Amino acid sequence: MKSPRLNRIFYREIAGPCLIALLILTFVVFTREFGRLAEMLIRRNADGMTVVQIVLFILPSVLIFSIPFAFLIGTLIGFSRLSGDSEIIAMRASGVSVWQMLKPVLKVAAVVALITAAFTFSLLPRGNWSLRLLSHELGFKPLQSEIKPRVFNEQIPNTILYVEDVDLRTSRWKGVFVHTSSNGEKRTILASRGDLITSEDGRRVQLHLEDGTVYDTREATPERDSLTRFGTQDVLLPLAEMETAFAKPKRPKDRTLLELWRDRNRGSIADRRANGVEMYGRISLPLAPLVFGILAVTLGISRAKSGRGYGFIVSIVVAFSYFVMFDMGRSLAAGGVIPVWLGGWGADLVLAGFSGLSFYSASRERLLLDRVIDNRLLSMFARGCARLFSKAGGLFRGLVRSIGNRFWDVCTVCVQLTRVVDLYMLRNFLYYLVPTLFICTSLFYLFTFFELMDDIFRNNIAYRTVFVYFLFLIPQILILLVPISILIATLVTFGVLDKTSQVVAFKSCGISIYRIAVPVVLLSAMMGGGLFVLQEYVTPYANQKQDSLRNVIKGRPAQTYYQLGRNWIFGEDNRLYNYRHFDSQNHVFADVSVYDLDISENRLNWHLYAKRVRWEQGTGNWIFSQGWRRDFSGGNGPNYETFNQKYFDFPERPSYFEQEVKESSKMTYGELKEYIRGLQRAGFEVDQLRTELYRKLSFPVVSLIMTVLGIPFSFSMGRKGALYGIAAGVVIGIFYWGMFGAFEVMGANGLLAPVLAAWGPNILFSAAGLLMLSWVKT
Repeated sequence: MKSPRLNRIFYREIAGPCLIALLILTFVVFTREFGRLAEMLIRRNADGMTVVQIVLFILPSVLIFSIPFAFLIGTLIGFSRLSGDSEIIAMRASGVSVWQMLKPVLKVAAVVALITAAFTFSLLPRGNWSLRLLSHELGFKPLQSEIKPRVFNEQIPNTILYVEDVDLRTSRWKGVFVHTSSNGEKRTILASRGDLITSEDGRRVQLHLEDGTVYDTREATPERDSLTRFGTQDVLLPLAEMETAFAKPKRPKDRTLLELWRDRNRGSIADRRANGVEMYGRISLPLAPLVFGILAVTLGISRAKSGRGYGFIVSIVVAFSYFVMFDMGRSLAAGGVIPVWLGGWGADLVLAGFSGLSFYSASRERLLLDRVIDNRLLSMFARGCARLFSKAGGLFRGLVRSIGNRFWDVCTVCVQLTRVVDLYMLRNFLYYLVPTLFICTSLFYLFTFFELMDDIFRNNIAYRTVFVYFLFLIPQILILLVPISILIATLVTFGVLDKTSQVVAFKSCGISIYRIAVPVVLLSAMMGGGLFVLQEYVTPYANQKQDSLRNVIKGRPAQTYYQLGRNWIFGEDNRLYNYRHFDSQNHVFADVSVYDLDISENRLNWHLYAKRVRWEQGTGNWIFSQGWRRDFSGGNGPNYETFNQKYFDFPERPSYFEQEVKESSKMTYGELKEYIRGLQRAGFEVDQLRTELYRKLSFPVVSLIMTVLGIPFSFSMGRKGALYGIAAGVVIGIFYWGMFGAFEVMGANGLLAPVLAAWGPNILFSAAGLLMLSWVKT
């Protein structure tokens, strides 16, 4: 066989799996980022171009791993397919050597290595640095459109900003409340009107207030407070942290390879070691595809009946081993245990040695693994284990036979009640669904482990903690990946039926496409119901646990989602409560201030403060201890009094303040609904939470919609095979998740009704699926 023709066979065989693997890997990683990007659009009020910039800045950190990994998966799957169909045997019989098979793969590996080098040498550090600058800018730049009416804004350091209303015509604020605190001094400003003035570079922001009142007080001498009125006043907001963030030096991961080489001898010993670890790691990663290419070819041709499943499993093991060795070497080098060059190059050297042995044994037509297995000692050990397992199996044979008989009786009844076609379709659908879900879950776990490797080694986290974290991550992974797995399985199932002319056979028997699709649609609907149950009764608890464990792995203090952290809340009759801590079990407050005010009239009537406040159940009163009260409503001037203990009959009860600070993903539908009601009573804007509330009902339906959309789409692809179905499923999933994020942003910002924002993508995609389904020739 001529070499150019042989090369084209290999190129064609590995190109499809490589591109699809790259698409799937990138998509699986970004399923975790969709929520963050949507939150940035909502909370930071970033525009669409900013989100595109963020995606472009994040992409290099994903592609430096996904590109070599996708090449490994694609090459292994391609050669495993050739080996499984005995094409490798035919080539070897025709005189094609392993080196001839390897040469075209090494050419592709060189191209992949150059692309990876471009990312690691330049694009990755530039993206990291640009993302750092943009994050600081988004974190400290309070845009005017971000200030929403009747919402306490705490984005500005040491400042609370509250606006009663916004003039839609002029975008000016009506009824402004500003509270600042610094070094024991507190200032409260009430103004009738105001707006935000930002400099052109976005680094200087000031409030322009009109017709207001300033109330100043000191914690040490509260009796020396003051109340003054003003016509206009400008308040410079404390955004100095942003300036220092821009002035910080670049970290090693923010520097290009040229900058790392230039700074290799600068700084302290620890700085030079950190630069060296980063520099050698940047050089070693682009060489990984060359080693992966050799290993993929030799392992792919090693088993005559391996197939694509074997190729995927082996690629997972190889990639996991390589990246664990890579990160472990970097950690040991950073700690001074091994030389810096060995920490960066160790994984490549180990894998290169193994690849050389694998190539040597494959070239001699006898595998290294076979040589080990042929050892008589190991053969005797294997036979002994087999006899042991045989005896152990005999002890349970009677129990297994009894259970099997009962199960067979149940299956016989089920077969009588269910048509053969339904069982056949369900078997085919599950045959593709289970491996697809397993593969997507494995990839999600793999990249999550890559993300946390540095923290695991740096913080000496026990592997049991990592295992428990991954265990509690399962519910969230299933909710994210089951719909896309159902879509891919539907596309592949019906695509294979069409390619093998089984659909024609069904039609000739008088069975329409609608009829053969019924069991798949019903199973998808049942899985959607299962996702809703999982979302309601398992995921909230699991998300709390996995977030807590993630904080431990990251070295951050563990957070509790039942901590009452919202310390500004409006009560009845224009009372504003501020407290430092609230013990919900004993109904005790610490450092409480109560303001009786009228923001629209910029009037402060009185201010009440106490170090400790306790609710008395018997009398139904609040007991204020060690406090003072300043009254400005009297006609004879302000009145100031102190007290050791005093009773106040405020209508707010402890339950009014017992609002759990939890994310919507950590609450059930009922809990989130009650949480929204409490926030509405307290004057908070809840469009985003209402969108997420309706999304809890709409998202489980996605499984059914994916099936309805996938059935007609699979027939529109013709006879192109399963790989095209997988690629089409990933592309549809990207569009679907992107539309979900866009609609969520519009709902959170009031551009769409929350119910429409949550159900809009489902309505559009289900309508498209039903329309395409009506065009299918049944």
